[in-house]
Amino acid sequence: MEPAIAVRGVVFDLDGLLVDSEPLQIAAWQAFLAGHGKRLDEGLLNELFGLRLRDSARLVIERLGLSLTLEQVLAERDAIFLDSLAGQLRAMPGARELVTELAERGVPLGLATSGHRHYVERALVEIGLASAFSVVVTAEDVERGKPAPDCYRLAVDRLGLPPEACLALEDAPLGVRAARAAGLRCLAIPNEHTRSLPGLEEADAILPSLCEVLPWLEAQGWMGDTRPE
Repeated sequence: MEPAIAVRGVVFDLDGLLVDSEPLQIAAWQAFLAGHGKRLDEGLLNELFGLRLRDSARLVIERLGLSLTLEQVLAERDAIFLDSLAGQLRAMPGARELVTELAERGVPLGLATSGHRHYVERALVEIGLASAFSVVVTAEDVERGKPAPDCYRLAVDRLGLPPEACLALEDAPLGVRAARAAGLRCLAIPNEHTRSLPGLEEADAILPSLCEVLPWLEAQGWMGDTRPE
């Protein structure tokens, strides 16, 4: 049996993985659509998890037949969402602890998110992780959003590491697919909104929380203790 390749870098998703933002995202879509006499059903909602806002807006316009331009949808929905954030963003259980432990072990950390940079920077500040990541890839940095592999390819390139030496942490199937297509190993840590979605099984493992990530990696021999003595 060949020895496991050590994980030398970790790339995190943001929404639904590090920050509990998805209830706010859902509420913003519902409020926006209610103002235009439409509603977001569960089937369409499930297709939005992991998409960039621009890609989500295109899908919503197409499926619901909105008589608005893409730019109008983006502006209105984003304004509702950003107005709802003050004091409402919370770190997911185990998020700060996992990021801190990996940093103390000297593991390079990246972020590959579908969020826009102005929101991402604000979210990281609010959950106390503003300076945690040496690489941050946002929606503006890539031509194609998840499930395309672009954001993960760019993240590992900026980390200066080969994809096979990196691990992605994701909460949604589109993100898992993006990470795997980029050549990274991937752990899925779904939340209450994504845990029943098909496609999570494409990850190397599905874990119940971020608190389980390091114990699982160590049990697999994927990560030793690299902390300085």
